Amino acid sequence: MGLFKKDPLKEIFEDYEYGDSDDILETAKIISGNAPEVMERVEFALREPVKYIKQYAERFSERFIELDDPDSFEDLDSDEFLFLAMLDMLEEHNFAFEFDYKCGLEDFLWGLEQLKNYSLIKDAVQTLKLDEDGDVEGWGKEINAAVDKAWNGALDKKAALCYIDIDSDSYPLTILTYEELGALPLPWIMAM
Repeated sequence: MGLFKKDPLKEIFEDYEYGDSDDILETAKIISGNAPEVMERVEFALREPVKYIKQYAERFSERFIELDDPDSFEDLDSDEFLFLAMLDMLEEHNFAFEFDYKCGLEDFLWGLEQLKNYSLIKDAVQTLKLDEDGDVEGWGKEINAAVDKAWNGALDKKAALCYIDIDSDSYPLTILTYEELGALPLPWIMAM
Protein backbone atom coordinates (compact mmCIF):
# COMPACT_ATOMS: atom_id res chain seq x y z
CA MET A 1 0.00 0.00 0.00
CA GLY A 2 1.54 3.30 -1.12
CA LEU A 3 1.66 6.40 0.98
CA PHE A 4 1.05 8.70 -1.98
CA LYS A 5 -2.00 8.67 -4.19
CA LYS A 6 -1.50 9.47 -7.84
CA ASP A 7 -3.06 12.76 -8.94
CA PRO A 8 -6.18 11.75 -10.94
CA LEU A 9 -5.86 14.86 -13.09
CA LYS A 10 -2.32 13.87 -14.05
CA GLU A 11 -3.62 10.39 -14.88
CA ILE A 12 -6.16 11.86 -17.30
CA PHE A 13 -3.38 13.73 -19.12
CA GLU A 14 -0.80 10.96 -18.79
CA ASP A 15 -0.76 10.15 -22.52
CA TYR A 16 -1.70 13.63 -23.71
CA GLU A 17 0.72 15.53 -25.95
CA TYR A 18 0.50 19.08 -27.25
CA GLY A 19 -0.95 18.73 -30.71
CA ASP A 20 -3.47 16.08 -29.68
CA SER A 21 -6.08 18.82 -29.45
CA ASP A 22 -5.34 20.88 -32.53
CA ASP A 23 -9.08 20.76 -33.27
CA ILE A 24 -9.75 22.70 -30.05
CA LEU A 25 -7.13 25.30 -30.98
CA GLU A 26 -8.61 25.65 -34.47
CA THR A 27 -12.13 25.96 -33.04
CA ALA A 28 -11.02 28.74 -30.67
CA LYS A 29 -9.32 30.49 -33.57
CA ILE A 30 -12.45 30.39 -35.74
CA ILE A 31 -14.93 31.43 -33.04
CA SER A 32 -12.75 34.22 -31.65
CA GLY A 33 -11.46 35.46 -34.99
CA ASN A 34 -7.97 34.56 -33.72
CA ALA A 35 -8.27 37.05 -30.85
CA PRO A 36 -4.89 37.13 -29.07
CA GLU A 37 -6.42 37.30 -25.59
CA VAL A 38 -8.31 34.05 -26.25
CA MET A 39 -5.62 32.23 -28.21
CA GLU A 40 -2.90 32.87 -25.64
CA ARG A 41 -4.91 31.24 -22.85
CA VAL A 42 -6.18 28.36 -24.98
CA GLU A 43 -2.61 27.61 -26.06
CA PHE A 44 -1.55 27.67 -22.40
CA ALA A 45 -4.32 25.17 -21.59
CA LEU A 46 -3.18 22.90 -24.42
CA ARG A 47 0.53 23.14 -23.56
CA GLU A 48 0.17 22.71 -19.78
CA PRO A 49 -3.31 21.30 -19.16
CA VAL A 50 -2.85 20.19 -15.55
CA LYS A 51 -1.30 23.51 -14.56
CA TYR A 52 -4.06 25.42 -16.40
CA ILE A 53 -6.86 23.40 -14.81
CA LYS A 54 -5.42 23.85 -11.33
CA GLN A 55 -4.91 27.57 -11.91
CA TYR A 56 -8.53 27.95 -13.04
CA ALA A 57 -10.00 25.45 -10.58
CA GLU A 58 -12.71 27.93 -9.59
CA ARG A 59 -14.11 27.96 -13.14
CA PHE A 60 -14.27 24.18 -13.19
CA SER A 61 -15.90 24.27 -9.76
CA GLU A 62 -18.66 26.43 -11.24
CA ARG A 63 -19.36 23.44 -13.51
CA PHE A 64 -19.39 21.13 -10.45
CA ILE A 65 -15.98 19.74 -11.32
CA GLU A 66 -14.16 19.75 -7.99
CA LEU A 67 -10.46 18.99 -8.34
CA ASP A 68 -10.31 17.64 -4.78
CA ASP A 69 -13.16 15.22 -5.59
CA PRO A 70 -12.10 12.91 -8.45
CA ASP A 71 -15.61 11.44 -8.53
CA SER A 72 -16.84 14.78 -9.89
CA PHE A 73 -14.75 14.34 -13.05
CA GLU A 74 -14.39 10.60 -13.40
CA ASP A 75 -16.31 10.64 -16.71
CA LEU A 76 -14.25 13.44 -18.27
CA ASP A 77 -11.35 12.81 -20.60
CA SER A 78 -8.56 15.16 -21.63
CA ASP A 79 -10.46 16.50 -24.67
CA GLU A 80 -13.50 17.35 -22.57
CA PHE A 81 -11.41 19.20 -19.99
CA LEU A 82 -9.67 21.17 -22.74
CA PHE A 83 -12.92 21.89 -24.56
CA LEU A 84 -14.35 23.36 -21.34
CA ALA A 85 -11.18 25.42 -20.89
CA MET A 86 -11.63 26.79 -24.42
CA LEU A 87 -15.30 27.55 -23.77
CA ASP A 88 -14.42 29.46 -20.59
CA MET A 89 -11.99 31.65 -22.52
CA LEU A 90 -14.57 32.28 -25.24
CA GLU A 91 -17.10 33.26 -22.59
CA GLU A 92 -14.67 35.48 -20.71
CA HIS A 93 -14.06 37.48 -23.89
CA ASN A 94 -17.71 37.56 -25.05
CA PHE A 95 -17.42 35.17 -27.98
CA ALA A 96 -19.85 32.80 -26.24
CA PHE A 97 -22.54 33.22 -23.61
CA GLU A 98 -23.96 30.44 -21.45
CA PHE A 99 -27.69 30.44 -20.81
CA ASP A 100 -29.78 28.41 -18.43
CA TYR A 101 -32.37 26.49 -20.46
CA LYS A 102 -35.18 28.10 -18.47
CA CYS A 103 -33.92 31.68 -18.59
CA GLY A 104 -36.42 34.40 -19.37
CA LEU A 105 -36.66 36.19 -22.69
CA GLU A 106 -35.26 39.44 -21.31
CA ASP A 107 -32.15 37.66 -19.98
CA PHE A 108 -31.78 35.75 -23.24
CA LEU A 109 -31.86 38.91 -25.37
CA TRP A 110 -29.48 40.70 -22.99
CA GLY A 111 -27.04 37.76 -23.18
CA LEU A 112 -27.08 37.80 -26.98
CA GLU A 113 -26.28 41.51 -26.96
CA GLN A 114 -23.12 40.76 -24.95
CA LEU A 115 -21.66 38.70 -27.79
CA LYS A 116 -18.99 40.53 -29.78
CA ASN A 117 -20.49 39.56 -33.12
CA TYR A 118 -24.11 40.25 -32.18
CA SER A 119 -24.26 42.68 -35.10
CA LEU A 120 -24.47 39.66 -37.44
CA ILE A 121 -27.97 38.84 -36.19
CA LYS A 122 -29.08 42.12 -34.59
CA ASP A 123 -31.36 43.32 -37.41
CA ALA A 124 -33.18 39.99 -37.60
CA VAL A 125 -33.59 39.78 -33.81
CA GLN A 126 -35.07 43.28 -33.68
CA THR A 127 -37.76 42.35 -36.22
CA LEU A 128 -38.98 39.40 -34.16
CA LYS A 129 -41.64 39.27 -31.49
CA LEU A 130 -40.39 36.28 -29.54
CA ASP A 131 -42.82 34.48 -27.24
CA GLU A 132 -42.06 35.23 -23.58
CA ASP A 133 -43.15 31.71 -22.69
CA GLY A 134 -40.61 30.15 -25.06
CA ASP A 135 -37.20 28.73 -24.31
CA VAL A 136 -33.62 29.13 -25.47
CA GLU A 137 -33.88 26.42 -28.11
CA GLY A 138 -37.11 27.75 -29.60
CA TRP A 139 -35.92 31.37 -29.63
CA GLY A 140 -32.64 30.30 -31.26
CA LYS A 141 -34.47 28.50 -34.06
CA GLU A 142 -36.74 31.51 -34.63
CA ILE A 143 -33.76 33.86 -34.77
CA ASN A 144 -31.91 31.64 -37.25
CA ALA A 145 -35.00 31.42 -39.47
CA ALA A 146 -35.31 35.23 -39.40
CA VAL A 147 -31.60 35.67 -40.21
CA ASP A 148 -31.92 33.25 -43.15
CA LYS A 149 -34.93 35.18 -44.43
CA ALA A 150 -33.23 38.58 -43.98
CA TRP A 151 -30.19 37.59 -46.04
CA ASN A 152 -32.38 36.01 -48.74
CA GLY A 153 -29.87 33.53 -50.07
CA ALA A 154 -26.71 35.64 -49.76
CA LEU A 155 -24.65 32.81 -48.27
CA ASP A 156 -21.57 34.94 -47.76
CA LYS A 157 -23.48 37.12 -45.29
CA LYS A 158 -25.56 34.56 -43.45
CA ALA A 159 -24.91 33.91 -39.81
CA ALA A 160 -26.33 31.50 -37.30
CA LEU A 161 -26.88 31.38 -33.59
CA CYS A 162 -24.99 28.22 -32.65
CA TYR A 163 -25.27 25.85 -29.72
CA ILE A 164 -22.09 24.49 -28.13
CA ASP A 165 -22.89 21.02 -26.82
CA ILE A 166 -21.26 20.40 -23.44
CA ASP A 167 -23.66 17.65 -22.36
CA SER A 168 -25.36 19.87 -19.80
CA ASP A 169 -28.68 21.62 -19.34
CA SER A 170 -26.98 24.96 -19.86
CA TYR A 171 -26.86 26.40 -23.34
CA PRO A 172 -23.57 28.00 -24.37
CA LEU A 173 -24.29 29.97 -27.55
CA THR A 174 -22.13 31.75 -30.06
CA ILE A 175 -22.77 33.49 -33.37
CA LEU A 176 -20.92 32.34 -36.46
CA THR A 177 -21.10 33.00 -40.15
CA TYR A 178 -21.98 29.98 -42.26
CA GLU A 179 -18.42 29.98 -43.55
CA GLU A 180 -17.03 29.82 -40.00
CA LEU A 181 -19.54 27.16 -38.99
CA GLY A 182 -18.55 25.03 -41.99
CA ALA A 183 -14.86 25.36 -41.14
CA LEU A 184 -15.19 24.12 -37.54
CA PRO A 185 -13.36 20.84 -36.97
CA LEU A 186 -15.49 19.77 -33.99
CA PRO A 187 -19.00 18.33 -34.26
CA TRP A 188 -20.03 19.75 -30.85
CA ILE A 189 -21.05 23.11 -32.29
CA MET A 190 -24.14 23.39 -34.46
CA ALA A 191 -26.69 25.90 -35.69
CA MET A 192 -29.86 25.86 -33.62
